Amino acid sequence: MPGTISKHIRIDEELWKSLEVAAGEKDITANRLLAELAGRWLETMEWPQSEVQIQVARASVFTAQAIALDMIAAGRNKEVDKILKHVATIVPGVPGEPVVDDEAASE
Repeated sequence: MPGTISKHIRIDEELWKSLEVAAGEKDITANRLLAELAGRWLETMEWPQSEVQIQVARASVFTAQAIALDMIAAGRNKEVDKILKHVATIVPGVPGEPVVDDEAASE
């Protein structure tokens, strides 16, 4: 490719294999995929821009936990599980695992 430079990085072998598979699906090289992903991340890493946004995000998580605990206490575990599964589809890293009822688990 004209206008490119050659750089070397160290990367975990399993991660590299995953990159190769994903790149193959897009018909590009793993190097190119990695560069494009890094470029996109650098373009969008603006959030959070302020301490206020960080505090709002933390408060939202606390509020969600409080609501979930109230729903579980009211016997609405299945609704909480459904919400968790939905959130897991749109927020990377959020486990979509069912909530375990402590009382039912100890019986």
